[in-house]
Amino acid sequence: MRGRGRGRGRRGGRGRSAGRRQPTAESKEETRQEDVDIDTHPREFFVGVVSTEDHLKAQEKNRPRYAAALAVLQKNKVAIAQNSRVRALAVAWARNDYELADALLQNRDQFGLVEVLKAISLLDSGRQIRVLEKKLKQLQLSATKVRPRKIGKLKSDIDNLTALKPSVGSASGAVCKHVARWVRGFTKEELEFCALHLPRNLGRNWLTFVTLTQRRENVNQLVMEFKIPYSHLKQFKDVLSEKAKTRISENEEKLDTVLWWYEDLKCAPVDEVVQRRLDGGETVNLPSGKLLERLLTFKMMVNSSSPSNSKVSFLPYLIQLAEPRLTSIHLPLEAPIVVIGDASGSMEVAIRTSTIIASLLTAITSARLVFFNTETRDAPFLPKTIEEVLKLAMTTQADGGTAPAASLLPFYENKEVIKTFIVVTDEEENSSDNKGHRFSPLYKKYHDEIYPAQLVFVSFLRQQHDEGQMVRELKNLGFSPLQFRLEGSRPDLTKLDSLFGLLSSHSASFGEELSSTEKSIKEDGLASVFSRLRTALTEQIES
Repeated sequence: MRGRGRGRGRRGGRGRSAGRRQPTAESKEETRQEDVDIDTHPREFFVGVVSTEDHLKAQEKNRPRYAAALAVLQKNKVAIAQNSRVRALAVAWARNDYELADALLQNRDQFGLVEVLKAISLLDSGRQIRVLEKKLKQLQLSATKVRPRKIGKLKSDIDNLTALKPSVGSASGAVCKHVARWVRGFTKEELEFCALHLPRNLGRNWLTFVTLTQRRENVNQLVMEFKIPYSHLKQFKDVLSEKAKTRISENEEKLDTVLWWYEDLKCAPVDEVVQRRLDGGETVNLPSGKLLERLLTFKMMVNSSSPSNSKVSFLPYLIQLAEPRLTSIHLPLEAPIVVIGDASGSMEVAIRTSTIIASLLTAITSARLVFFNTETRDAPFLPKTIEEVLKLAMTTQADGGTAPAASLLPFYENKEVIKTFIVVTDEEENSSDNKGHRFSPLYKKYHDEIYPAQLVFVSFLRQQHDEGQMVRELKNLGFSPLQFRLEGSRPDLTKLDSLFGLLSSHSASFGEELSSTEKSIKEDGLASVFSRLRTALTEQIES
């Protein structure tokens, strides 16, 4: 069961294995406190659930390695848990380590205003406890009767804050001045964005468009007169005229926004605006996963038989633009590699997304691609381009039972050495292969008799934080496959970047990169290393 992200929250276990059996890794991962050490498990501080006190010990014990781990994970686009970002920043301030705090705050995508306010709230928990304790004492001494529920709520709030409270540090004047200096670096547009989007529970006074909320019929007129971000017009998408949609697509600062919300704005004039902006050299900086999701959505629109006032005329140009970016991704996995895709009936909802992932991994790693239901079959072709990836996703059908062992059996019978198996499945194994094998026992035979291949699961589960039947059975046999989880009912390609980061962070090259970055921090300083990281990330986006 996932912890609640509190300071001393419970942690789930992670098994250990010997020899060639790989360490467990999951998209939402929990770690035991005794396993967490900055020298041996630096990655876990940023992808698992680790207490504030453990972050404090790690920064004090080996600050360069702690910072290096965060830098390398960011560089490899691994999703850093928000609770980890908040605690890392709060502990740096608590230790008066403003150099580390400055380095973290350079990356506003990861350490933005929300994370800053949460970190301050964490440091301010001691003061908040004192305020609540004073209020509780006043109520207990009050001559008037107080509801037990109110007393209980106060005690619960005090307990929660006590669990969060770090052993050192507070929201001191020095910390507040440091935040003020950081905020002064914001542009006018960034401050306006924060004012409009900051969550209510962090103390923001919401800005409201009164005229919009009062009269829906005025929306189109206002759009023509004022430059209003689409995020504040989305609630009125049903009444937007074609002219208003066109003006929005022209006014949005980033083309990414228009592509992201294209279904709301689609019409022939908007297609023309998008094409014109692309022809003008505007870049598309959507994350790789989101870009691929957009391409698939647009492809489905083009192939749809339903009437539409948009033909997504810019799609061929967008595919051409995305091609080098998506196919240049490098994953340091041991070859030969086989990608096993689940094409059984239970994958009907997720078949396009799973095929996209399987096909893209095949293209990136030059792997062999096979599919299974109750039998195994080779892919009709090996996708090498984005157009081919999309074509395979559109044509692969899901039907039949689920017998993943069917795709593993030929490699076992032929004694063919495969060093990495990537299994894209919902793990709902309900059938044996034609020799009576289930996947886990057959993999054990392959591991012991042929080659101890690395296993990677991309799991489409009913609940994203479930473990999955096949992974659980493999763990019971002593194996610990690498696992990335997606929700089967709402498969989300936008998480593809996190999958790439996860695979990269469990390669041999990750350890080498970590040691190199740690050495650079010791020699060149935190500011220099994180400045280079920011430049590298910016160049990746722009390219």
